[in-house]
Amino acid sequence: MVRSSGFAVVILLALWSGGCGNLKYQALKGTTIDNPPTSPVNVYVRQFHVTSKAAVIELNAAVGGVDLESQAGRSVAVSEMARAGSGLMEISRPSRIEDLTRSILHELRKEKLRIFTDLEQVVDLQSSRVVSNPFRLVSSESEDAQLEISGEALIRSQRVERKFSQKTRTVEIWVRIKDLATGREVAGQPMKAGIRMVFNSKELEEALAVAVVTYLTQKTLF
Repeated sequence: MVRSSGFAVVILLALWSGGCGNLKYQALKGTTIDNPPTSPVNVYVRQFHVTSKAAVIELNAAVGGVDLESQAGRSVAVSEMARAGSGLMEISRPSRIEDLTRSILHELRKEKLRIFTDLEQVVDLQSSRVVSNPFRLVSSESEDAQLEISGEALIRSQRVERKFSQKTRTVEIWVRIKDLATGREVAGQPMKAGIRMVFNSKELEEALAVAVVTYLTQKTLF
């Protein structure tokens, strides 16, 4: 039994070491680019729009105790019923962050890219690590351009009574990648990140760009 277990461990280690060498970029799936790439991939960023919405919470509908956020030194309690209904009462929220293009370009110019290690709970930019940059930025007119990156982000927060919350609740990101060799556009699955930062802050804008880079550098076995 011990001998068989030891043999099984050796096999698993061999499979793991072989599998790690086959990790590929999810963002390159469906394109004509070598995956993993053998040289930096020439990309440009077209547009990355940002919209903001807030779920309207009415305290009169609350009958019981879910602690959502502290505002002006007091804790706002909202019931599960109110929270469930809030999805039907979303309104647009004015924001200065309307386009992420410049911030994403700033991130992609770096030799080492920052990515988030835990997308479920992002409260600052310290919860990130660095990875090698597989991309090279070129202009949209360049004949060497291989991929076009575009997309959008949706910031979600809350309005309790007549006051907007100070922090965001979640962010959803959609990335579209166009293979310029074929003209085919590959739209990936939306990525949801639990980014809880001060609304409209420079730090939030930077975190959104890092989240997009995190999406672009995700690796998988396939």
